[in-house]
Amino acid sequence: MALALGSIAAFAVDSTQWPPPPEVLEHMKVLQARIAHPGTSKEERAAARAELERLMKSPAGADKKTVDEARKPARAAIEPFPSLMGPSTGSGRTAGRTAQPEKFGPPPPTAHVEVIDPPRKPVVDPQTGSLIQPTAPGVAVDARTGHLLQETPGAYIDPRTGRIIPK
Repeated sequence: MALALGSIAAFAVDSTQWPPPPEVLEHMKVLQARIAHPGTSKEERAAARAELERLMKSPAGADKKTVDEARKPARAAIEPFPSLMGPSTGSGRTAGRTAQPEKFGPPPPTAHVEVIDPPRKPVVDPQTGSLIQPTAPGVAVDARTGHLLQETPGAYIDPRTGRIIPK
């Protein structure tokens, strides 16, 4: 809405004569026909389009550069390296400047994910009722006695006694 009102105000400021004189209208029609004609080369079509664009402008803007001529080089929508701090408030040589990232040393370490095996559930010894807690792969500890037990696919074996504790 504001854009429409702004464009209406811009047209009202320019004192243009519309429609243009008949000889200019006739020349505009010739240019439009040249643009639409299939036998026209690209260069002729571009020249006709530029001249038609110039004629359609207000007298105040007719001498300005066209859109293609005034186009600025592309740039990023955001700062590629935003400043870390705002302008300093102190006086001296650095007043009004922002801090440079390389002055602060290396960046902090980033987070990472380490995948580990889930903790294994303890086993209850059916003879004594004590818990057998698996610790490292292939090893478990009897919580009652503190003995290390060797793991097999279906049980734990106490190497001191040779007793088998099923999982």
